[in-house]
Amino acid sequence: MKESDWCWENLSFLVGKGSKIKFWKDRWCTDTPLSQCFNHLFVLAVHRDASIEEMWDHHSGQGDWNLIFERDFNDWELNMVGDLLRTLRGHRPSLEDDSIKWRQGRNVSFRVKEAYRLLDKSNASLFPARGIWVDRVPTKVSFFAWEATWGKVLTLDKLQIRGVQLPNCCFLCGCAEENVNHILLHCIVARALWDIIFGLLDIKWVFPETVKEALTSWRGSFVGKKRKQI
Repeated sequence: MKESDWCWENLSFLVGKGSKIKFWKDRWCTDTPLSQCFNHLFVLAVHRDASIEEMWDHHSGQGDWNLIFERDFNDWELNMVGDLLRTLRGHRPSLEDDSIKWRQGRNVSFRVKEAYRLLDKSNASLFPARGIWVDRVPTKVSFFAWEATWGKVLTLDKLQIRGVQLPNCCFLCGCAEENVNHILLHCIVARALWDIIFGLLDIKWVFPETVKEALTSWRGSFVGKKRKQI
């Protein structure tokens, strides 16, 4: 992980005027940017780089959010819009200056000890190259693992970012949004296949959150000597 990425992931914004904070792209009203929480709506948004100040309509009574999209919504998209509006409820610009807070510190205070601990922890999950480029593994399989680790597989969430207009629902289980970590690790259909494989090899494993973490742990001791059987 780049140090700059690590730093930004542990910072969030305190909204004042909102002139320096991106409405969609910065972390200010949820733990993740709105562009990730509401990716489908972000793709449809007209002003994707607008600041909070630019998205707030001061001329509408006491003020309101001025959300403009490229087209009218389909019926199945209205729930997403409702969720977005509920998320924005209670959030509005003020006359204060924008500021940044350290998300991991007590009372939003930055502490070197906590920062070092987090940075050391983030380095524990480096890119698992040795778990991808393995002898006797077909090259196309290694390339797919490489793409999955970097989140480059064209799952539905990635297609939406490219402008493809379609509902994001996993085609295997139909129960959750489709992304690379879901479809390869957490989908109930994928988990059933994993359970069969691990059952045959008598392996007990708690699934990590991401494909990257899975490939990293695959090199560890949880498999032990049984890894040679796979």
